[in-house]
Amino acid sequence: MTNPAARYIHRQAAYDLVVDGQSISPTVNPRLLSLTLTERRGADADELEIVLDDHDGKLGIPPAGAVITLKLGWLDLIEGASPQLIDKGSFKVDERSHSGTPDQLTIRARSADLTRTFRSRRTQTWTDTTLGAVLGDIAARNGLQARVAADKAAIVVDHLNQSRESDSALLTRLGRLHDAVATVKAGRLLFAAVGAGETAGGGQIPPASITRLDGDRHRWKAAERESYSGVTAEWQDRSTGQRRTVTAGAADNAQRLGRTYASERSARRAAETQRARQDRKGAEFSIDLSRGRPDLYPERRLAVAGFKPEIDGTSWLISQVVHRLDSSGGLRTGIEMEIAVPPARAS
Repeated sequence: MTNPAARYIHRQAAYDLVVDGQSISPTVNPRLLSLTLTERRGADADELEIVLDDHDGKLGIPPAGAVITLKLGWLDLIEGASPQLIDKGSFKVDERSHSGTPDQLTIRARSADLTRTFRSRRTQTWTDTTLGAVLGDIAARNGLQARVAADKAAIVVDHLNQSRESDSALLTRLGRLHDAVATVKAGRLLFAAVGAGETAGGGQIPPASITRLDGDRHRWKAAERESYSGVTAEWQDRSTGQRRTVTAGAADNAQRLGRTYASERSARRAAETQRARQDRKGAEFSIDLSRGRPDLYPERRLAVAGFKPEIDGTSWLISQVVHRLDSSGGLRTGIEMEIAVPPARAS
């Protein structure tokens, strides 16, 4: 019986690019200088940049608005093997440039789900409703399906103004206010607590792991000088006319928020949200992997080994990933992480 491992040669980066339904990988492959995919957490669009060699001037410039879908992975160079590709989503071309010499065509595209309507300014007011209803309205008018975590959907919204603000900016603001991942993926508007670990389809994101042998360079940073014991927020008690405070965490050496809130509920929510951010920012860790990992993406938890005990003993949460494919066929992945902590409690 033949041992499959005996026929193993090495792995080669693989990809598939489809533009408006037509595969262009055979055309792109001999001309590809670099392909960079940046995946972010939140409403900031994921970005794809492709740089192509146009030394003979035969490349056509794709039209603005063309939709590119990307799959990225590896091919094991053994008999009968097929590429193991991971779907990284769809992107809409919004910038094209040509430079020379040597002549090169650069194509930049952003997440296709973030339509022009989503970035157009509008004005609307919501009163006496819930956050789930607000997000449902935003999703519906952009042709999206709202997938909002139950605890976030139930949050009471007494009053919310959208004044000459795009839906994209409003979604970012609501995500920051409620310490949530607020983004659009695969035709869905997603809103869930940071670190909740849910996929666009509602399933759980499985954790991943790496070792020091997987990486080339790493950087760990813990800034104790920025460490607070808690967060204090002030609110106006209308029944007595007095200002009162609530604290998330310990009151000694607590960070004090700069604004005065209209109710105890909103003040407590703000304090708990900021406290969760403090916990995550207690340390940061980044690493460049010598062999790319297209299976890694923001909001996935990551266990690491082979570093210092302070690093290995921390549960990490991916906040940004950059995948880079070069002309030699090499695929690398850069990861930025923060501490994974229990999601802030909705209130």
